[in-house]
Amino acid sequence: MALLRERQLSAYRIGAAGNASAALRLLTGLEADCRTRLGDDAWFTLVVRHGIAYWTGVCGGALEAREQTRRLLDIYRGRLDAQDHERSRGHEHDRDHSHTHGHGRRALRLLRDDLARWTGEAGDPGEAARQYAELRRDTERALGPDAPETLLARHNTAYWTAAQGAHARVVALADFRALLDDEHRVNGPAHPHTLAVRHNIAHWTEAEGDPHTAHRLFTALLHDRTTALGREHPHTLLNAFHVARLTRDHTDTAAGATGLVQLSPHFARVFGDDHPWTRRLRRELGAGD
Repeated sequence: MALLRERQLSAYRIGAAGNASAALRLLTGLEADCRTRLGDDAWFTLVVRHGIAYWTGVCGGALEAREQTRRLLDIYRGRLDAQDHERSRGHEHDRDHSHTHGHGRRALRLLRDDLARWTGEAGDPGEAARQYAELRRDTERALGPDAPETLLARHNTAYWTAAQGAHARVVALADFRALLDDEHRVNGPAHPHTLAVRHNIAHWTEAEGDPHTAHRLFTALLHDRTTALGREHPHTLLNAFHVARLTRDHTDTAAGATGLVQLSPHFARVFGDDHPWTRRLRRELGAGD
């Protein structure tokens, strides 16, 4: 069991460092071993399946990830409902059983978060915003308004609200700016979630028709992300892409175009040739030809 856990942690470390396709490949191999050694329905097998669904989505397979996540949610909800029923009948539970129940509740929140995300990325931002708003209410009730999980649900609700159109963006940008103050207070200025809120303020500022302010915000953020996450972290690379694109289109055509060209091998290595962001970069390069 210790070896299986170490393989899972290794896959997540590799994915978090930017190689999502390698993480997915490692977890897929691990799932087969978990099914053989532990069984199809063991908790740890389900944990690995959750990882596969997550990295499938990160690799660009939002539709497939959404269905994988939906199936896992049904399994977790069924198990937790059964455990709650046993508790209501006054049955005793040992420490390991209680720990498993607590893990199940945390996993349920993560799965609901993932399902909302893949729903939005599969093309339904309105439903994604609704799911995230519901998750935020439940998380705030369970963990409190300043819990990192609550702040993340607020962030994602604002993102998918903004994705619904111009009128919604005005509301969402106000929500992002209020959230940024809370992220600074709770998580600090260098936390990935704080940096992500700044990214979305810049992104939706451009969508509102102010590319010059967006360029300034993205440029400042790129420095902070490089310092906090490293040059080849996926978020840093996306940030660099936006800086180069906005530089090409609004301040210095030649410098921006060169920046996009220089990003191409990094995108192919970190995201993979078929990832939506790699394809987006190729389209931008083609548009500049």
